[in-house]
Amino acid sequence: MRTPAFILVALAVAASGQLRAQRRENSGFWYSVGFAPGWARVTCAICAGNRPTGVSAFIGLGGRTSRALRIGGEFAAWREGQSGVTQTLMSIGATAYWYPNLRRRLYLRGGAALVMHRASDGTDVVTSSGIGPQLGLGYEYRVGRSWLLAPFIHYSVGVFGGDVKFNGGQAANSATVSFLQMGASLTRR
Repeated sequence: MRTPAFILVALAVAASGQLRAQRRENSGFWYSVGFAPGWARVTCAICAGNRPTGVSAFIGLGGRTSRALRIGGEFAAWREGQSGVTQTLMSIGATAYWYPNLRRRLYLRGGAALVMHRASDGTDVVTSSGIGPQLGLGYEYRVGRSWLLAPFIHYSVGVFGGDVKFNGGQAANSATVSFLQMGASLTRR
């Protein structure tokens, strides 16, 4: 009599564990981190417009709406220092990843972002910002049961509402702030 009860309990425990794992896998929640060399540029009537190389990183999290589409929010940052001037950039945005072919892990990325740039020499501060599109693509490789490694290229550009301020005062209108990253990300789904 104990053997059938033991078998039923064992099957119930195994089934509940399987259901939990399946629910977790189908929940659609994802998060990712990425590191990359990055390039930032501010263009305006009085800006130099050069594109220095710095260190950048991003974090993102979101959900999956279908097997071919996932959406989320992302935060990216960039930093570069040269000749006593430190430049930083932050990008905050909403993005969607679309997988055109489910058998291949190529994705196309699109969305909108607020891009903010700051340059300081310790005395004077120049800030620029703008809202605009973000685009990108990447290819994911499975590196574990839930982990994906993806080389990527992402580009964000703030073109609307852009301005340049020097020590808090308006210095120029119609600024464009752009940010390019090429690197690798690690995503858990």
